[in-house]
Amino acid sequence: MEQIFDITVNDVPGLLARVESIFRRQRTPIRSFFFEGGEGRTAHVTITAFAGDDAANLLRKQLMRLVDVCDVSLAGSDRAFAPPESLFTFKEKTA
Repeated sequence: MEQIFDITVNDVPGLLARVESIFRRQRTPIRSFFFEGGEGRTAHVTITAFAGDDAANLLRKQLMRLVDVCDVSLAGSDRAFAPPESLFTFKEKTA
């Protein structure tokens, strides 16, 4: 089942690597990742991953144990998430 993790974090170096390592250790594949820097030192991270309900709750608890994570909320797969195009675009370069 696809789960959406909405994470509010303090924007400090190395935090994204620690968040990713939790997903890697639980062998939960990340399907999409969106980082939005906010005002000051806080930022918002949205991760979509394949995980069952039990695994998602375990991941949420482990994420909350990180010092610089302020809040983690789970949204179901029925919620559509797409970053605004004005904030992030990716264009593939071809030779």
